[in-house]
Amino acid sequence: MPLAPVLQAAEASNANKSLVLLIRELRNEEGDLVPIREEIRQLLNYFERELHIRFEIHHYPWLRLLNNAKNGEGIVFGLSKNRERLATFRFSETIYAHYVWLVTRSDASFVFNSMQDLKGKTVGVVRGASYGDEFDSLRNVLFQVEEDVSSHGARLKKLLNKRMDVMVFGDRRSQPEEVKQFLIDLLRNETSSAETAMEQSFKVLPKPLMVDDLHFAAMSPQYDEWIQKLNLAILAGRKSGEINRLLLRDK
Repeated sequence: MPLAPVLQAAEASNANKSLVLLIRELRNEEGDLVPIREEIRQLLNYFERELHIRFEIHHYPWLRLLNNAKNGEGIVFGLSKNRERLATFRFSETIYAHYVWLVTRSDASFVFNSMQDLKGKTVGVVRGASYGDEFDSLRNVLFQVEEDVSSHGARLKKLLNKRMDVMVFGDRRSQPEEVKQFLIDLLRNETSSAETAMEQSFKVLPKPLMVDDLHFAAMSPQYDEWIQKLNLAILAGRKSGEINRLLLRDK
């Protein structure tokens, strides 16, 4: 069956419906919830338009988000695959690629080619996040992890204050210089002018830890039909180039 009629049928059946979407919360150093970035908001708007639905967005820290998803509260946005999750979650097609970068202090940089290069280091991660099966199996074995809240500014300060050796930072940007500029802008927004000297005190290593694909995902069978409809919208957006255009709108 051609894609357009299928989507049109989905639109008619979904009119005026809402769908709970679980999104990882991000907070600034004051503890205030950071708004969803504009390009992601526009991407979500795309899916709402395509399926004629309204997302009811619930923000949670990763651990609580995953637990609520297991209890059938809604569909997760932006979940990556690992062995454990594949055994329990139903995943959509890939929405977009997510790069997991390693950020170090400028005076403590190192060459990263494999997980062995993290041996003996303290690696800062977001509590509840997964960075692939290999990383997850080696945490607190080959290297130590410093679990933290999802405030990028607070985590970056911990790195610069030598409370960790490496900070793991996930972002859709594919170039390390773009990631560094984003972190500099974030630091300027979240800290006082007296602290801007820290901007040149860190660097983003040229090779990412991994390139991860992000998906919609749900555990409860009640969302299987929604995952199928989201898949159609993802494939249509990929074919038309609309998804890529929306994600590149801030560059």
